[in-house]
Amino acid sequence: MSDTVLRTEGLKKYFYTDRSLFRKKDSYVPAVDDVSIEIKEGETLGLVGESGSGKTTLAKLILGLLTPTAGKFEVDGTVGAVFQDPASSLNPRTVAYRSLERPLELHGATKAEAKDIIMETCEKVNLRPELLERFPHELSGGQQQRVSIARAIMLKPKLLVLDEPTSALDVSVQAQTLNELLDLQDRFGLAYLFITHNIAVVRYMSDRIAVMYGGKIMEIGDTEEICEEYKHPYTLSLLSSVPPLHPKDRNRKKFLLTGDIPSLDSGQKGCRFASRCRFAKECCFSDMPEMRDIGIELPEIQEAADTVSVKENEVSRGSGHQAACFFAGELEF
Repeated sequence: MSDTVLRTEGLKKYFYTDRSLFRKKDSYVPAVDDVSIEIKEGETLGLVGESGSGKTTLAKLILGLLTPTAGKFEVDGTVGAVFQDPASSLNPRTVAYRSLERPLELHGATKAEAKDIIMETCEKVNLRPELLERFPHELSGGQQQRVSIARAIMLKPKLLVLDEPTSALDVSVQAQTLNELLDLQDRFGLAYLFITHNIAVVRYMSDRIAVMYGGKIMEIGDTEEICEEYKHPYTLSLLSSVPPLHPKDRNRKKFLLTGDIPSLDSGQKGCRFASRCRFAKECCFSDMPEMRDIGIELPEIQEAADTVSVKENEVSRGSGHQAACFFAGELEF
């Protein structure tokens, strides 16, 4: 996999439902449907979308907590995980030190070795040693999350799956935790899959962004290109939900959604987003759009490569900005 720490190809997870009087065949909910992503060493891929879009299911597949229905994924090295609610991810009946010691025991470390690793790791995440003798309920939310992060990096993973790691924290603690995660990444070359519903947070944290809806990736590309040159109506709706902080963004057109993600089933046709899209046309309800490159065309990149320095892999993969929309690049937002 060279410098790629995670690659998924056509990854699917269907949850099947039983037959009933009115349903002659088994049906299924496509929670993750044909997802292909890559994450490089030291890179953060932000995965953003509403609740119910399939983000956490995808994380569970990568962590081995669920078995894929189809497709495959490859992970180079160990994967660590930090979850949304730090309190629920820690054993309430033991002190924090024991929550850190137990995984090391399972990997064959002695008591002395485990203590050295724990002390070294706690220093990395700015967790004072005396806090390790407290039970989870005796720690603040930020301290609980530091314990969770320490546990995730103790085994020296190449990739961390961060599933809404700051959503349960106060705003001031959120900012501190995000900055600490960025510092850890710079120091140890960690790769992150950063999952959130908050596109402002993912813009701050990520090198690239993947926008997910109804189990499918709607748009993917470099962070600033996704946020400034978005091509999918759903991406626009996510950006519209964030209050503008810069004066130049205050006149940006809004595309606010109403309602929740519709129930998905095996018989659904067309684009998953069509029922909530103001730009949808007849074809959007009958056919599923494929992911396609909507950035610089390959001939243009090759021409640029003849005159300026362009990396070979950039020529082979196009611009890297892709969207699953029949009209991507044509819509006037």
